[in-house]
Amino acid sequence: MAAMVYDTDLRTLNESELVYKISNRKDVNFNEESTFEDFIQQLTPGRKETALAVIELYTRMKAKKDNANRILSSFDIYTLMHPVMANLEVEESWAIFMNMASRVIKTQRISKGGLSSTAVDVRVILKEALLCNAVSIALVHNHPSGAIRPSREDDRLTKSMADACNILNIRLVDHVIVTDGNFYSYADEGRI
Repeated sequence: MAAMVYDTDLRTLNESELVYKISNRKDVNFNEESTFEDFIQQLTPGRKETALAVIELYTRMKAKKDNANRILSSFDIYTLMHPVMANLEVEESWAIFMNMASRVIKTQRISKGGLSSTAVDVRVILKEALLCNAVSIALVHNHPSGAIRPSREDDRLTKSMADACNILNIRLVDHVIVTDGNFYSYADEGRI
């Protein structure tokens, strides 16, 4: 990210060069015994405020990333997606893309259909998984009718998706069908 924001890759600079970049002064005393607080106290008020603001922003963004949703069960999938899919009048299919720690990278609607079906192209899902470096995927779709049982088409999609994921070494962790107050999980039923 630093390379995208700045012309200089800050990772290649030594500590003295970084101190100069931050302070814009050569007379800042910074050595092995110096603490971060010692360094901050030597900055001008404007630079100090900017440095502390950058640190606060970094801290918040890191905390947000560390607390990203983790998918450890079908209930986690349902909890994440129910607010998005509740009370829909037509079927929608979504994919949840996750990293190695089962943290959500992103969720994406794959298709929007009619009252009883929606078309899903496995290639579209896998392309997106590769683009965001996902190592696992969960499929989610709703049944506006409230019927919790999967259809034959749901079964075919799950098998096709599992086979395609297997070829690319991407794990299909679950396919969850969401209704307004309940859900069906292929993984919980031992079908994945």
